[in-house]
Amino acid sequence: MIKRVAATIINPEDIGTSFLVQQVAGQYKFYNFEVLADQTPLASVLWKLRHEVGIDVDQLRLYDSVVAQSETENISLFVFNHLKVDESVREACARQGLLFVSASKLHGLFESVKVSTMPSFEKLSK
Repeated sequence: MIKRVAATIINPEDIGTSFLVQQVAGQYKFYNFEVLADQTPLASVLWKLRHEVGIDVDQLRLYDSVVAQSETENISLFVFNHLKVDESVREACARQGLLFVSASKLHGLFESVKVSTMPSFEKLSK
């Protein structure tokens, strides 16, 4: 089975919070892809952000990590804070088709992703 992973970066600004997303067929989605061979989901995210997007991942701080259901599949979703989202970060993201979008425009995305509030290891114990 192919495992997928997703990630976003929260960018709090004076005008409101925005999130790193990609636009696919007119819909916003979290940046997502297949987990890289011989890598953990988190390692895959950090590798892609560093080597393909061009972000200095040393500037990221893990804000949250959850298992989410997107459509019919469970994915690991990593949410990061970035110490400073500046124009160079925005440009690096844009080259990969990623953009920061205001949370007020992402209601459909937030409603389409179901997040489990119970850690998966707790489910195994029942």
